[in-house]
Amino acid sequence: MKAFLLEYILIPLQKTNSMKKLFTIFILISSSYFAQTLSYSFSNEFETVKKHEDMGFYKFNSDEYAEVYYKKGDDMTFQIFDKDFKNVRKQEVVPLPENSKKFANEGFFSVKNDYYWFYSTWERKTETERLFALPFDKTSLKFNTTDIKLIETGRLDPYNKYSFNYSTDSTKMLVTYRVKPKERRDKLNKDIIGFNLYDNRMNKLYAAEIEMPYSEFDMNNLGYEVDSKGNIYMLTSVRINNSLDGEVNKERENRNAMRYELIRVNQKNNSLQAIKINLENKFTNSVVLSEDLNHDIVIAGYYSDKKNSSGSNGAYIIRLEYDANNSVKNVRTTFCEFPAETLKAYETEREKRKMEKKDKDGNLEASNLTFRKMVFYEDGSVMIIGEEYYVVEHTHYNGKTTYTTYTYYYNDILVLKADKNGKTIWCNKIPKFQSGSGTADLSFHHHDYQGEDFFYYLDNIKNIDLPLTEAPAGHSSGRGGYLTCVKIGKDGKMTKRSIFDIKDEKIRIFPRSFESINGNLIVDRLKADRDASKVFKIEIK
Repeated sequence: MKAFLLEYILIPLQKTNSMKKLFTIFILISSSYFAQTLSYSFSNEFETVKKHEDMGFYKFNSDEYAEVYYKKGDDMTFQIFDKDFKNVRKQEVVPLPENSKKFANEGFFSVKNDYYWFYSTWERKTETERLFALPFDKTSLKFNTTDIKLIETGRLDPYNKYSFNYSTDSTKMLVTYRVKPKERRDKLNKDIIGFNLYDNRMNKLYAAEIEMPYSEFDMNNLGYEVDSKGNIYMLTSVRINNSLDGEVNKERENRNAMRYELIRVNQKNNSLQAIKINLENKFTNSVVLSEDLNHDIVIAGYYSDKKNSSGSNGAYIIRLEYDANNSVKNVRTTFCEFPAETLKAYETEREKRKMEKKDKDGNLEASNLTFRKMVFYEDGSVMIIGEEYYVVEHTHYNGKTTYTTYTYYYNDILVLKADKNGKTIWCNKIPKFQSGSGTADLSFHHHDYQGEDFFYYLDNIKNIDLPLTEAPAGHSSGRGGYLTCVKIGKDGKMTKRSIFDIKDEKIRIFPRSFESINGNLIVDRLKADRDASKVFKIEIK
């Protein structure tokens, strides 16, 4: 283990505010014009693979797709579909290695064009943890007889043991883990994180266990990322008043305040370089780390102008710029404020009057906005997708006992697109009002195709031609609904189409579980009954 060396990179942030007059606002959704043809179909029924874990759909070749199932200690079953997803062309049961009952399944992944089953072992006698990759031949549908040992270390934290991250070009894979803490008290323990970098053939490029600079009490690890150059990043939240910096802010209300830091691993000496993320009098309530299509690191999230607010005034985008030596030379931050016209759309007159008063006072925000996804485009632009999400707790008394129930709300989708310089191109609201005590059929699935974006969700048919002056009618979980698609074109204009009433098809579908497996293809596996399944397919033409 290498002791940490924390080096701060102090770089002034270049702030750019996106002016409201510089972008176009498209609010109204039209159902009169939908350029693409959306077709849906169901496969013929096929045998359900029982007592197996469903690992999902995988693309083996240009016109060959497989659904993969796993059974501990026995086999992986591969159902190969024909190119139209009408029938299961072949079903292959592939035995797992001997003694695999002792193995822990860590996932079946594609890295570039190579497939691997990842599994881990624990040797109690020597207290040794190991991680292996077993190559899989997608042509012969067989596992290699020789596995690849990736990691050998001591006891790990058993919760979320390994984390796998991939560069956008899929040439690099990062595996991280947390060593089991030596100290039980968070204030005394400093996490030790293992960083392990591989290429797509599982050749080791870097490996080190590094102690974190702050105590577990002062620091939360939020996510990891690897770029196509092999740079390793970690996003963290750190208490402003911490054991390393001391009491920086003595105000009572800031005693437990947090800041964000982006930490890069210096692979030459196993040290850490930290970049403090400062939003200048703005308060962030979400943060996401990712690599864009140009292989640059981007940090994004929502911000509020008010402290401790659950609302959001807009989105921030932070881009790292590098010099010829691959060192960070600049951190550029831009703020994209949500336009008031977008936030006020599809609200009741009463709610709109409240919002207008808040706008007048400078307090208008998007309520309960949860960051869902960040999408990158070839021209350097980025799209940020959020959803209004919250939970209401209900306490009941039946005369004898008290019990609690919960209602989950998945409401409007807010979509903002910014150019490569961080200036807002357009901002849209997709109105919906979903709720229920269950959540399986709530929320949405996003799919991008040829520069246009498609959002699929279950909705009330009354909302198909919803005017700007009305709030959407509600959709209740488990009570039918129409599968609906909203398309946002390259120019930001929105069109809506109702695809079908799920009661007419006598099925239950769950848009959140849809899988985008090709540019124009979305699939999901549905259970027809206890013994049979079928594939639901949406194709964009």
